[in-house]
This record gives sequence, structure tokens and C-alpha cells, in this order.
Amino acid sequence: MGVVLAFFFFMFGMLLIPLTKDGVTDARTDIGCSTNSSISDGAKLTCLGLDAGVPFFIITILTLAGGFIGSQLR
Repeated sequence: MGVVLAFFFFMFGMLLIPLTKDGVTDARTDIGCSTNSSISDGAKLTCLGLDAGVPFFIITILTLAGGFIGSQLR
């Protein structure tokens, strides 16, 4: 059962990645991350945090799917 849940969770998470990428792109555009010379240091830090959103989302999906599989191995 854990393998089936892991597969479902993995597939659902991978289907959500394009939506996450669109959200990150929209947020970066609203903040103005493309103009590096005219934004403050706080805005630059926010841009870096937004850029890390998609990789962290993928790592979270893989971790949870692995947790579902690992819970069946006990």
C-alpha cells in the first residue's frame, strides 16, 4: 500500500511543478528580480528564496514518497 501511495504522491507532485514554476516566475516579475542594479539587498534575498522554491518542492516530494516506501519496510 505504501508503494502505491508513494507512486500517487510522486505523480501528483510532479504534475504540480509547472504550476509552482509559474507562480515563482510571476512573483519574481512582480518583485523586479531581473533588474539587479535597482533593487535592495532584501529584495535580492527574497529573489534567492523564490528561486529555491522549486528545488525544495521537488526534494520534499521525493522525501515524502521515500517515506511512504520506507514505512512499508519496517
